[in-house]
Amino acid sequence: MLKITRKLLILFFAFGVLITPGLQAQAKELNVIATIKPLYSLVASVMGDRGSLDLLVKGGLDPHIYNLKPSNIRQIHDSDVVFYIDPDMEVFLKRIFKRKYKNFEAIAIAKQEGIRLIPYRTSKIWYQDDDTPQSHNKDDAKDLHIWLDPANARQMVRIIETTLSDLDPSGSLIYIQNAQKTIARLYRMEEEIREELRPLRQQPMIVYHDAFQYFEKAFSLKSIGAIILKSDQTPSIKHIKALKQLAKEKNVSCVLAMPGAHPRIATVVMSGTNAGFSIVDPLGLYQDPEPDLYFKMMRDMAHSIIDCQEKFDMLDGVDVLDD
Repeated sequence: MLKITRKLLILFFAFGVLITPGLQAQAKELNVIATIKPLYSLVASVMGDRGSLDLLVKGGLDPHIYNLKPSNIRQIHDSDVVFYIDPDMEVFLKRIFKRKYKNFEAIAIAKQEGIRLIPYRTSKIWYQDDDTPQSHNKDDAKDLHIWLDPANARQMVRIIETTLSDLDPSGSLIYIQNAQKTIARLYRMEEEIREELRPLRQQPMIVYHDAFQYFEKAFSLKSIGAIILKSDQTPSIKHIKALKQLAKEKNVSCVLAMPGAHPRIATVVMSGTNAGFSIVDPLGLYQDPEPDLYFKMMRDMAHSIIDCQEKFDMLDGVDVLDD
């Protein structure tokens, strides 16, 4: 008996829909939810004009501290599928997903096959010689900012396409075509950003919040420490002093902060150096939710790092006074 692949079956079905009058109109319109803006952007790119897509965490709200409203709960239960990163990222979903009577699909992207996961770093200062193994969390907790690696983004698109095609076979041809276009676009974007950032590969940076390591590894950038590891932490005076000393010793070129970070602490770390300072937004918090958001967000991150480096280059060689 011949084995027919899922894609081939989908194409046969889609062809049948095209030649069967009225069947397309009878197809169920999917109600889809994506939790955060980068994920919403990728889902929107695959869905195109088909179905209904809603963003759960809107505006400039941080998903780490988001609280569900009653309207959100109704919205989730009325949906066909919810795409989210992981229960440890969108912790506000845990109580809903524990219930057995849910009638929607819940796709935790970080738990799907083919997604590359990196452990959280355990030390706020991770500068070391190249032959020293990097310290990671002993309980193997994973960094969940997975979308900042374009290779993960491509796999996310494949997961989204497969899920939507399974739920809505009559639209599968559209999803497949849109996914292929999005993946090709992701490849082009990755190569463009890699070329732009290539001159900065050996420039040591300090990050305000350790949320960028997927981006760093994808584009061969080099950070040596963080002011805080997680967004709910407060840095100690001892740590700030150690980081400030490291910034001097390694001639740190840039301090990267996230939206909402207090610049005063970064200023203390930078004092006595020529380091630049720049805001980098890995969640696209202040961008409009649309299919292009992911691509704009990634390019904006790259340009913020380049701008930060240019500030350093302007001051490099100029004597600075330590406060």
